[in-house]
Formats: sequence, C-alpha cells, structure tokens
Amino acid sequence: MRIVYKRTLLFIGVLIIAISCIGIGYLFYDKVIHPDIEVTVQDELSINYLDGSTIIQDGRYQFSVTNSGANDVNYRIILEDIQGFTSDITYQLSSSNASIMSEEMHLAEIDNVVADGVLIRSGDTQNFTLQVAHMTSSFFKIRIEKVENIEEYFYMTLLNNNEVKNNSEEIVGLLKGKDDEGTTYYFRGNVENNYVSFANHIWRIIRINGDGTVRLILDDIDDTLVNYNSDTENHEDFTGTDLYQSLATYYSNYLNSFDKYIANTKFCSEAGKTDDTYNAYTRLVTDEIPTFNCLGERYTSKIGLITADEVVMAGGVYNEENKEYYLYNENIDNLWWTSSLSKIGEDSFYPFLVDNTGKLVDNVNGSLYRSLRPVISLNRTVVVTGNGTKDNPYVVN
Repeated sequence: MRIVYKRTLLFIGVLIIAISCIGIGYLFYDKVIHPDIEVTVQDELSINYLDGSTIIQDGRYQFSVTNSGANDVNYRIILEDIQGFTSDITYQLSSSNASIMSEEMHLAEIDNVVADGVLIRSGDTQNFTLQVAHMTSSFFKIRIEKVENIEEYFYMTLLNNNEVKNNSEEIVGLLKGKDDEGTTYYFRGNVENNYVSFANHIWRIIRINGDGTVRLILDDIDDTLVNYNSDTENHEDFTGTDLYQSLATYYSNYLNSFDKYIANTKFCSEAGKTDDTYNAYTRLVTDEIPTFNCLGERYTSKIGLITADEVVMAGGVYNEENKEYYLYNENIDNLWWTSSLSKIGEDSFYPFLVDNTGKLVDNVNGSLYRSLRPVISLNRTVVVTGNGTKDNPYVVN
C-alpha cells in the first residue's frame, strides 16, 4: 500500500512539473498552433489565421484580429516574405466589421502594406477576407503591426474634446453605446460642439461609428423634395427605392469631388414586420428600446439616411415636440425622411420622418414628396481643425 502511495505522489509531481514547463513555454513563445487555426500574438493584439498565415495559391483567405488589451489600438496589415513575386498578382481586402473595403489592386502598387491605421477597440475582434489572384508559383505571409504615435484622427479629436458621459435620457453631450462594428460614441441633446464644415455645407456629427469613421447629417435640408418610393408595393429594399436614387443624385451633384474623404459605410435597411407593423415601430414606440445595431439587412454605400433609432438616441421622441436637440433646426420648415419604416396601410406605406418641431412621426404616405437630409461618414484617418462650435466648426484638412 505504501509503495502504491509513493508511486501516486511521484506521478502527481511529474505531472505538475510537466504542466509548469508547458506554461513557461507558452510565456516565451508567441505563436500558438491550435487544431483549426494558427494564432500569432503581438502585445495585446492577436491575429487568428483561419486558413493559415501563408498565401500559396489563388483564393480567399480569412483571418481575424483581436484586441485583448485595455486600450484602443491602431495597427497595419502587412504582407511579408514575398517569394516568386510577379507584377500580375492582385489582391482585395474586405472586412465584415472594420472600415476596410479595398478595390482590387496589384501587389506591385503598394509597399507591402495592405491596410494602415486600422482602429480596433478594446475587447473587439475584426474579421477579414483577403482575395488573391494570379499567384502562379508565388507565396507570402500576412502579419499585423501595431502603429504607435499616429496623427490625431478626427475620432480621436472628438474623444479628446468631449467627456464621455453615462448613458441616460436626460444627459446632454457625448455618450457611449454599441453598434455592429463595436463601440460607438454618439451626441445627444442640444449640443453645440458637433458642427462640421465639409463640401461647402454645414453638417452635424451624429456619432463616431464603431470602426472609427465619423457619421454626419446635413444641418439643413436639400432644396429638392423627394418621395420615399412611388411603387407602394415594393419599398422594403431601401437600395431599390426612389429615395436611394435621390441620395445618389445628391452625391453626384455635391460630394463627388470630395469622395476621397468619405467612407464606404454600412447602412441599415430593415423591413421585418409583424402583420402591418414594422419592427422599428414595435422597438421604438411600443417597447422604447432604440439600438444602433441593424436588425435587418446592411448595405454598403457612401451616402444614406439617419435611422429612426438614431433620431431617438439623439433626443427625438415619437409624436412629441422637441426643439432642444441638435437635429432640430429652426430654419427647416418641412418634414424630412428617415430610412426606417413604420406601418403599412391600405394601398400605402408609412416611413418615419421628423417634422419641423423635432417630432418623430409616421403620418406621411411614402409616395408623397418631402425633404432630404443626407448622411455620410468621414474616413477614419481624416484630420481636422476647429473646435466644433457653430463659429469655429471642424474643418477637414
């Protein structure tokens, strides 16, 4: 019995030593191989290679980047150890939840950096797809590199100039929330430091999107009256509506020459409903739980509209006048469209709008003509001057 006991103690001791050695090994080795993915760690950042870190043939390669640290981080995505290089190799990088959507480019056109200054919030994970073609006998590897001492981008300026306040309906200022990209910071109430002068117009800042781009809404309305959609039977896909075409026309007329500053942004097209009531009505009017997350389909565009949820987050209230929040403008004397749908009536449909008293309403047939207040997002790496007041608005450098 004593011999068995000693053997048991000896086995336990050996096991503890083995486990300790494994732990020490992980402390000094920053590359961990799992059965399904390869993980490489750099400080608080880790990159998970779902299809391996080495690109060896044409195809799609997926990977993700995670920030496990306490602070937001900027990083770049690099291609390295390129072997068998030819000028024919092309790539396209896209992401489902980071502000990355490159056109197809030749590898010869870049200095091995496929994305620079990518912002990742603390605790977030960003997913990427790299599409490559014309590889022949070439191969290369994907790597990430943390970027230190970058310029102060617009979203950083906003965070430095504003105290982030607790989430409350009564609070005026900059608040923190969640959207599909991560952490968003949004203005609420009668704020006076969210003015932007851009493209020869004055805009108001809605929020910092989760990917670091900055979402703006025109401070005034466009002169042209537009309808949501003339076809009352087919209005649920926003990108197929007359209103979306009116936005495209506005972009062509006023924003084309400023295109390089404007981000390709995810907008929400939500058409879910129960009977004749759309989910946005149930969420905002019945349940009173607005959200920045899209509960419908998302589409990518450089121009769109504000959602009814964003109106409520800014301080708007359904069927209640409110002249004490930044979306109210005393010079606007007409109703203006949001992208959100409210109800269906007999041979008609009713989107949400905001009237000239700041009230969120849904009493206008979508085939009728009302006003347009376009929404755009400025690129994450935009740098500005000014302090955001009406007399000294932020101006893009």
